[in-house]
Amino acid sequence: MEGPRRKFLSTAGGGARPVLDPELPPRVARRLARSSRLLRPEAAWARQPRVPNRTRMAAAGTAVAASSAVWALASGPLLLESVPLYFLGLLVHSSVVGAAGFAATRVRPRSLVPRWLASAAGRRVWKAFSLSFPAVTLASWFPALTGPEWAFTLGWWVPGAVYAAAALWAGWWWPRDDRLAAAHAGGYLVPASLGRRGAALLRDVQGAVDTVEEADRRLGGSFDAAQPLAVLRAEEWRIASVLYQYQRIREEHRADSLEAVSDRVRDVLDRQRDRQEAVYREVEARVAAIRDYGAAVEEALSAHEEWERVQRAEERQRRIDSLVSQAGSDGGNAERLRDEALNAHAVREARGELTDRVLEAGRLLETAPSVVDRTPLG
Repeated sequence: MEGPRRKFLSTAGGGARPVLDPELPPRVARRLARSSRLLRPEAAWARQPRVPNRTRMAAAGTAVAASSAVWALASGPLLLESVPLYFLGLLVHSSVVGAAGFAATRVRPRSLVPRWLASAAGRRVWKAFSLSFPAVTLASWFPALTGPEWAFTLGWWVPGAVYAAAALWAGWWWPRDDRLAAAHAGGYLVPASLGRRGAALLRDVQGAVDTVEEADRRLGGSFDAAQPLAVLRAEEWRIASVLYQYQRIREEHRADSLEAVSDRVRDVLDRQRDRQEAVYREVEARVAAIRDYGAAVEEALSAHEEWERVQRAEERQRRIDSLVSQAGSDGGNAERLRDEALNAHAVREARGELTDRVLEAGRLLETAPSVVDRTPLG
């Protein structure tokens, strides 16, 4: 068991992932999972400015879009009234569009803008687009001189519509995932909120989840992973929630301990510390059971890999046997073929036995009481 367990722990290495509340709507959960880089501790959201940058982006995008719409409506009468005033208005509006476009490339945090804008090429393209409004507008005059009336009408309205749509896209669509993460800040937990020890325990639980998902993909019908995965994902959230509460209470306890001035207060704090550590030990024991289950699944996967290798070897041996028959002599391979058949039979038996053990371990995992139900945090 130690070999597969060591392998399981190595596959569970790396950083823990944010944990999503199973009660979240499926569509929201999928979007949050895709945007895990935007998820922050709830305390970090509470510390953000009263008017966060995503709100400023939406306001700026709406203002630029409104300016583009006003220009599209007013530029025609303005041109008929006074050509100099038209070009002055064009200059002013082009400056607004260009300044807003350049400001978008400097937004912080960078998670508010798309990944392509982080590259030098992406920024150059976006800046060129932002500065091209006067050129596009003047280019729309050519249909008025050379084309039919409908082409002139289309060319006159398209620049304002395109730049208005681009402003709304940048102001509202770019930071949409950040708005979602802020709106559902209580529906997920990030490893940074759990402390170093809590994040390590969460990583072990997620390693077991990953292993069972891999087994579901590779073992096929011989391993029903639906129920174990449901149990593991529910346990992942419950354990993360307990660790989050434990970490907050631990930080409060540490702060009070530094300010304790009497023996009576210190005695109360010592008793609280003992109860807190009892909670952590309960969680640790539950995670150990999940870790053992993950190791058992990993062992079944190893047996499946060996079975697949044997299957390939048997197929290759049949081809060799065919070649030997064509050559008119078995070359002394008959005894070796019998040995290979016995080895393959042993591997199949081992694979079946390990799969049965994993299924039994999954049933035991489902019936084990949850640490959340048994251990108060008070």
